[in-house]
Amino acid sequence: MALFSGNRKVRARRPKSAQDLKREVSPQRGAKQLTKRADELNTEIHRLECFITAAPRIQRQHRLDNVNMVPPMELASPAPRHRRVPIAKQRARRSERLRLLTEGLIVLGSIAAVVGWLNQWFHFWG
Repeated sequence: MALFSGNRKVRARRPKSAQDLKREVSPQRGAKQLTKRADELNTEIHRLECFITAAPRIQRQHRLDNVNMVPPMELASPAPRHRRVPIAKQRARRSERLRLLTEGLIVLGSIAAVVGWLNQWFHFWG
């Protein structure tokens, strides 16, 4: 169904018509409100125009301020973004950890075996 299909009358959403609203607002009070709002809008437009005009200068000054600036040493580097790691890379990491753990257990076991064997010969512990 099209938005404006045919010549049907569309009912207004407001309970009052524009003429009723116009009659309610006194011309003097409405004019004062309109001039006040117009002044506010003009000052806002002027402020935004000044900001837009000054934007390149502000950006250039900001860039110059940051050129020779060294970040403080006590601050850590920003946290890396968490990126998705491919499954193959996850498996490679897991297998590397498992290999290192197995290697560590073998080294510790061999050290314990050598100490036990030396204890048989030299009787370190009673």
